[in-house]
Amino acid sequence: MATPATTRVVTQRQRREPCPRGTKELWPLALTLCAVLGLAAGHPSHRKHHGQTSHLNNHKNHNFDEDHYASFAAYQEPSNKTGTSNGDRKFKAGEEERKYIFDGQRRFKSLEHERHTHADYEESFVNDPLVVRTKSGLIRGVEKQVMGHKVHVFTGIPFAKPPVGMLRFRKPVEIDPWRGVLNATSLPNSCYQERLEYFPGFQGEEMWNPNTNISEDCLYLNLWVPQKMRLRHRRHIHQKAPVLIWIYGGGYMTGTSTLELYDADIVAGVCNVIVASLQYRVGSFGFLYLKPLLPEGIEEAPGNMGLWDQAMAIKWIKDNIAAFGGDPDMLTLFGESAGGSSVNIHLISPVTKGLARRGILQSGTLNMPWSYMEAEKAMQIGKILVDDCNCNSSQLEENPTKVFACMRAVDAKIVSSQQWSSYFGILGYPSAPTIDGEFLPKHPLELMKDQNFEDIELLIGSNRDEGTYFLLYDFLEFFEKDGPSLLQRDKFLDIIHTIFKNFSPLEKEAIIFQYTDWENLGDGYTNQKMIGEIVGDYFFICPSNYFAQVMSDNGAKIYYYYFTQRTSTNLWGEWMGVMHGDEVEYVFGHPLNMSLQYNARERDLSNRIMEAFSKFAMTGKPTGEDVTWPQYTRSNPQYFIFHATTSGLGSGPRLTACQFWNEFLPKLRNVSENISSTTDIKSCCSQEMSLGDCNNTALRVSDSGGRAAPEMGFLLLALFPVLLTSIR
Repeated sequence: MATPATTRVVTQRQRREPCPRGTKELWPLALTLCAVLGLAAGHPSHRKHHGQTSHLNNHKNHNFDEDHYASFAAYQEPSNKTGTSNGDRKFKAGEEERKYIFDGQRRFKSLEHERHTHADYEESFVNDPLVVRTKSGLIRGVEKQVMGHKVHVFTGIPFAKPPVGMLRFRKPVEIDPWRGVLNATSLPNSCYQERLEYFPGFQGEEMWNPNTNISEDCLYLNLWVPQKMRLRHRRHIHQKAPVLIWIYGGGYMTGTSTLELYDADIVAGVCNVIVASLQYRVGSFGFLYLKPLLPEGIEEAPGNMGLWDQAMAIKWIKDNIAAFGGDPDMLTLFGESAGGSSVNIHLISPVTKGLARRGILQSGTLNMPWSYMEAEKAMQIGKILVDDCNCNSSQLEENPTKVFACMRAVDAKIVSSQQWSSYFGILGYPSAPTIDGEFLPKHPLELMKDQNFEDIELLIGSNRDEGTYFLLYDFLEFFEKDGPSLLQRDKFLDIIHTIFKNFSPLEKEAIIFQYTDWENLGDGYTNQKMIGEIVGDYFFICPSNYFAQVMSDNGAKIYYYYFTQRTSTNLWGEWMGVMHGDEVEYVFGHPLNMSLQYNARERDLSNRIMEAFSKFAMTGKPTGEDVTWPQYTRSNPQYFIFHATTSGLGSGPRLTACQFWNEFLPKLRNVSENISSTTDIKSCCSQEMSLGDCNNTALRVSDSGGRAAPEMGFLLLALFPVLLTSIR
């Protein structure tokens, strides 16, 4: 590199006075000492000297080891060649020579640096237990002491280029390998999203909000590695460790791997497994879908960018985990809510199938109503966002370059805020995995039914009161977070009609019939409880049951748990019960933290859950031989109960309610679709036949067209007035 113009190099030849006796022999030593002292300060310009141009160099949370790298660059092996510094001056030390240039920035650079490659520098870290050589470059972590165990933690490892500028609304691009040591010692940014602020200052809500800077530059992953597993791996004494890869939830609209709740040091230390977590784009940044509206070859808004982020992170882990002592053939994906649904996708999608063979799905499967989106609906939402950002969706076909130049220029805060204008009711999020023909080539149910899953092992779970959390947020005028509410019958009916506004009148009446306590119509507390059960059953528990049955039918090995523990430290009202997400703190071992005031039985429950998850990751079975936990099948739908004081097996869960949602209601839907065009039904109603005779006629029709079963009779009879109204 050329010497800066402000630098004046003075040579011995230009000096008029002679060099003092003895000084000549000390020059090389003095210069070497100055170089070490000066460059050890880690001036950032040394990176340019070694040709480092990666954008990672400037990231404030992910700094290279400048001190070590600079001092290494300053030191040069002796050379037998002769030469001059800046073409003029020679320094000799006996038979050896060193050559330096001194510039105004107090940097020494050897003209012989080509002889000392980057590999020499990297080799200097070979014995550092906290530095790992990956295919992307060297990474330094930190060591933590956890309950008598040492865990090496690596946070903020980049796996993709920041999806900013031209990369906004596009699939992720792999990170370029870096030079130097990446300090993976700080939590990464959280992906851009809106915060939950319904209850300001309430820790029960705040615990789910991002705890690091929100940025579009967010594609990083984290690793927790038991120290003894790494040391054993280095000595090749024991087999490599299984790996659990966490994918966070948040309805594909919020979430971050950096939450204290997801700190995996206890799991890694206690269970001797490697735990990884990853960031992925949420909201429109991760799921904007406009591809069918664009000319061929345009790479913008293909949809499912967040899933591609996840896939790239999983692949990075698979490609590099052996360097940390992990087994790339023993990856288990686990996640909660949208994270569980994501795990489901990666196990069956043609894009990612085979990266992992085991999955743990906590309150999230791909067939849940909120967990996927038809292409047409996704495009409509995308066009609305483009227009709300004043970028004119009508020009998408003719001038997509202009439209996306506009969209990339819109401030991220505006994009993040405007996307919520397409929120369409409880759990009706405007972003979700889209049936795009690639990541999801067809409807999730078809995708599940058309494949053989004999090589897949799954642990699936639900919580007892999945619905109450969402009920509170969408119907704040009817409920209080701190205590129960007396929900009057008319409000009970209003909520059902609001949630299921797109259902037919017959279907809504069936739901009301199924969830009415006919002996206590005026009991407001019962009405509140029933509404919570409706939301939990329809959106979470019953889709999980159905998914487990279908996957089992197609060869997958399924184990099911049902979490029923109301935590003693729970900050939400007692009426909300065992909420969506309540099991996560047990999965990550937080009750074992003595400062958090859990009781002894809860600590034991957390130990049992961590043991089940880690054993599943190791063997594909969540228990040892001493515990009875049978596989879940359609004919034997048995689950294991996770509770602090009771354990054992149950059937279902919520078997009766799920028969209604999974079997009866679809058949009733077929009846309602066929009934208006059926002459026999119209005839029987017009002739004022008896209700029983007319009901039998309806059953005959539905059995031929909708394949209804005879057990529908009791409900069809009860709903006959609605049937009559819909026909007339």
